[in-house]
Amino acid sequence: MNEPLAYPLISLTKKYLSFFAKETLALKIDRYHYILMLIDDNHENLTQKAIGDLLHLDKSYMVNIIDYLSSNGYVFREKNPIDRRQQLIRLTDLARQDVPFIKNVYSELNKKSFNNLSRAEIDIFNKVIAVIQDNLADSQPNEIHLEIKKK
Repeated sequence: MNEPLAYPLISLTKKYLSFFAKETLALKIDRYHYILMLIDDNHENLTQKAIGDLLHLDKSYMVNIIDYLSSNGYVFREKNPIDRRQQLIRLTDLARQDVPFIKNVYSELNKKSFNNLSRAEIDIFNKVIAVIQDNLADSQPNEIHLEIKKK
């Protein structure tokens, strides 16, 4: 129990994202794939602020993310017809083409990750992760951003 919990989690994350990066080399983007999935899963009804709130990211960081996705042809901002002060983040045709591929890569990667584990073990893993997140929810950590880029 002396090893910081972060080390095996970071190691796992590196392996997971390395596999993901290898499988998605053909895409025009090398990060923020999950945000495209969130937008798609929410039927393109999320504002930049709503995405930031879901991911616990500050406004300025979200601006950079949306600018990156926009400059690579994956999203665009559109005034919300219900509240003109807001901008909805919409997917482009390129994003709509690539999102099913991204979802499939994540699905296959999850299958590979959970290979040789029973449904009960996977459920326990997910429960443990949720409990750890809840245990740390009260702390006020310094905000950090991890950016994994393809080499």
